[in-house]
Amino acid sequence: MGTTDTKHSRLVVLVFLLLLSCCAAAEIPRQTKPAKLQAQGGAPTRVVTRPPPKPTSDETQAKSAPTRRLQNARIDAIDSNHVSITITDCPALPRKYYPCNGDVMTLAVAPDLRPELNHFKNGDHLQIDTDGKNALSLAIRTLEVDSRTRLLVLVISLAGFFALATLLTWGRPFKLIEGLDHRYSNSQFQIAIWFWVVMATYLAVVYLRVAQAGWEFFGFVSIPQNLLLLSGMSALTFGTARAITTTKTNAAQAGGKANSKPDGKPNIWTDLVKNDTGDVDIGDFQMLVVTLLAVGMYLALIYHFLGAIEARASVDLPDVDSTILASFGLGQGAYLTKKAVGNVGTS
Repeated sequence: MGTTDTKHSRLVVLVFLLLLSCCAAAEIPRQTKPAKLQAQGGAPTRVVTRPPPKPTSDETQAKSAPTRRLQNARIDAIDSNHVSITITDCPALPRKYYPCNGDVMTLAVAPDLRPELNHFKNGDHLQIDTDGKNALSLAIRTLEVDSRTRLLVLVISLAGFFALATLLTWGRPFKLIEGLDHRYSNSQFQIAIWFWVVMATYLAVVYLRVAQAGWEFFGFVSIPQNLLLLSGMSALTFGTARAITTTKTNAAQAGGKANSKPDGKPNIWTDLVKNDTGDVDIGDFQMLVVTLLAVGMYLALIYHFLGAIEARASVDLPDVDSTILASFGLGQGAYLTKKAVGNVGTS
């Protein structure tokens, strides 16, 4: 009996230990990855991997929105605070003579682009990069003109006005610069050639604006300040010189001096640098040189100006610099002074 009880006790203890081991194993959590030990041999640390955060709806839309360039966008309105701009997407070059009737859109303008809006106004045509809601870049639409076309348009414009003068004077256009003594007048030559050049260049600018950008840009070409002053001085010199000559001639005739300003034969090569007695005159020479210099400089300015036609609602003709303006004024002042103090028939 003692031996049998001892065997039963051992069997019970063995079964108990087996059940205890199974319970302990069931309580240990199952791990999919082995734990990593610290570098110093400390307690193991569990590595947790988190998924990246989802982008917001605005970020997703900004990244997915395509960027496109509007080659010809007309400004319809600019917000008073320059925070937005309303434009019309106009047809491309093959339809440049048709009205601008594309899609209308209002775009937000970033703070760094708002200062550029000071250079634009309603009716200007721009190149705009946009994502559909924002203006990403702004630039005036510029159309290049090759040198041959520029030169051809200028020559035709100058020739056209000369032909008009020839037609209106019945084939005698140089009669426009003859004075009272039938010699060529320096003041009349100056106002005639300056009027010819300014009007011809105006026509050239108007034509190329229409030819390159469309009928929407017909006209709206202004005269800048210095060019306006120079044109005004030219007209004033002509009127003043004519008044001085007429007054002195009438006074001489009233005093019994007949034919105080004798008639001469017109000669374009001598009349513009010589006085009434046939002597070379510094006043006439200076006025002629300054006039030709101003005309040549202005034609060069116009030639380069026409190389890039900007699609602006209105533009100014190229302005002359202050040096040309001052020289022009000095030459005319010397010419009028000579006329005023000289005797009739000699100055």
